[in-house]
Amino acid sequence: MGITKKPKSFNYFLNIMKFLFISCMFFTFSKSEVITVGGENRWTDGFSYVSWAEKLNFTVGDVLVFSYTKGSHNVLDVTRAAYQSCDNSSGVNAKYETGDDHIELNEAKPYWFICTVDSHCRLGMRFGINVSAPVTTFVNQTGDSSARNHINAGRYLLLVGILSMLIFIV
Repeated sequence: MGITKKPKSFNYFLNIMKFLFISCMFFTFSKSEVITVGGENRWTDGFSYVSWAEKLNFTVGDVLVFSYTKGSHNVLDVTRAAYQSCDNSSGVNAKYETGDDHIELNEAKPYWFICTVDSHCRLGMRFGINVSAPVTTFVNQTGDSSARNHINAGRYLLLVGILSMLIFIV
């Protein structure tokens, strides 16, 4: 009864599988979305951004893209008070004016955005969102398609985890 030694190629295979498993976990958990504000309407007057924002879920790491004609609009990240009053004399966290502004949502908190060109804010060019921490579970009972995507991703992770554990045991 001798000790059987695993061939080098098997150890190499195990190392590759470990790397793939860790890579899958990293990319699955760090997934963020790039969201064009207003969708096809982009950032412009005459559109209900409040209604648009209510239909979406925002997570830390997501990026909002404000696309508009430079000079005809702007984007201000403001406090709740500045949002409610459409007054940018105070409470401005950041101002963007490029026409192609990418704003990363890097904290789980409420955000408020307004346009201060002419009367655009008062005419509805503003919205607030609540950004949540990334979802770490795959159980969601709302039944909407985004919930199904989280469940499918969770099942995928579970399957990858089980397969990787089996490989580590061997």
